[in-house]
Amino acid sequence: MGIDTVRAVDQLHVISWNTAGFSRTHELIKSHYGDLHTFLRRHRADVFCVQETRMKASMFSSLAECKQLGAITEGYESFWAFNEQKGVAGGTCGVAVWVRKDLAKGIRATQKVFKVDDFDQEGRCLLVDWGSLALFNVYVPVLKGPEDQPRKLKFLELLRHKVEEMQSAGKMVIVCGDFNLTWRPKDFHGLYVKVVEDCVCGKTEWRLNGGPNRSALLTRGQDSWIRLGEAQKALQSELLVSAASAELRAARPPDGAELLRVVDAASGATLWMKGGGASTPLEIVQGLDGAQQIRLQFGVPASDLAAHGQTYHSVMEPECVEFFSKWLETLTDTFAACHGTAERRFTCWMQRANMRYSNKGSRLDYILCDQRLLKLLVSTKTSQLAGATADEEASPWLDWILPTSLPGWSLGGLERRHPLWKVARRTSGAERR
Repeated sequence: MGIDTVRAVDQLHVISWNTAGFSRTHELIKSHYGDLHTFLRRHRADVFCVQETRMKASMFSSLAECKQLGAITEGYESFWAFNEQKGVAGGTCGVAVWVRKDLAKGIRATQKVFKVDDFDQEGRCLLVDWGSLALFNVYVPVLKGPEDQPRKLKFLELLRHKVEEMQSAGKMVIVCGDFNLTWRPKDFHGLYVKVVEDCVCGKTEWRLNGGPNRSALLTRGQDSWIRLGEAQKALQSELLVSAASAELRAARPPDGAELLRVVDAASGATLWMKGGGASTPLEIVQGLDGAQQIRLQFGVPASDLAAHGQTYHSVMEPECVEFFSKWLETLTDTFAACHGTAERRFTCWMQRANMRYSNKGSRLDYILCDQRLLKLLVSTKTSQLAGATADEEASPWLDWILPTSLPGWSLGGLERRHPLWKVARRTSGAERR
């Protein structure tokens, strides 16, 4: 597909999804939509990229099997990268791309991208080349321990080199898939703060009561880190006082702490909470019976700790995060470009603990584009995304909260990771916003 063809289409809608096993996902798609074709058309997919297919080439030995597994579907051509390793490893990794048939003319695809046997054989990257546009669908290695970081960094370096090679050849570039890392604190739930000599962030006024819970620590080399929530709990203290004496107590919190909450000792009901209303804690206390027992809870506000917070990936694989962040000086994280103030928009959740329901996850999946394509990037409001609820039209704050933070959003409960991206022709109604 030459550049004139790219300009001739109204838009190019790219969908990327880590399915963590496409065979099972395909069965679910069929049970909800009838077939893959209906699913793709409903989502207006021009290019559909899947990671972690976990399928072997031997599973596609006949035309019937190809149809059964979705490799052959009406209206689309599919291209696959398989893990060619022997044994159990051969059923891991794998990526695939479906392209609308009218856009697939003259297309070339290969998994021999890096000319490095272990990465190419693992089926971690598929390069789809239209001539003027190159798309990389990737599944970046996940770290099982700090010792794996050099291998992951090598993969990222090889990927960047190949992307720059395509750019030097005059091609526009899209890189999408699962990078298995977060580069911004706002893309990760449950940040970590550093512990130095039993003090959070090395601040003596933030000394952990009784020392840190060693089982709660994350260690890398000589450094130790603790989840922000655990640190906040450990830094809390409280006083049981009568309302008559509470006014003086509330005015003198421990060093480095603030009054966070006033609680009725008998019922456990919160009478006042920092940031929870216009009334001051002293106004609340003064309105109580002097003999009433209350608890004054002191601690460090989560916002103060969050200013020092780091993601798990920044702690355990800082070199990879730094490399990726610097790469984004030349490529664009399309989601961050379109939704700069968005928070808690995750793409991966711990399913066994049902963390998607409470939206406690991380954004590991990206669609990146070069500067030429950035000019054609189209942003869509949350309320206009496929699968959004009617309530979002009447709730402005939901424009920056991911629909998946609402349990009712899921288009059949299938989407584990589902970032969307569009390139639109430059017209009065199609511009980056």
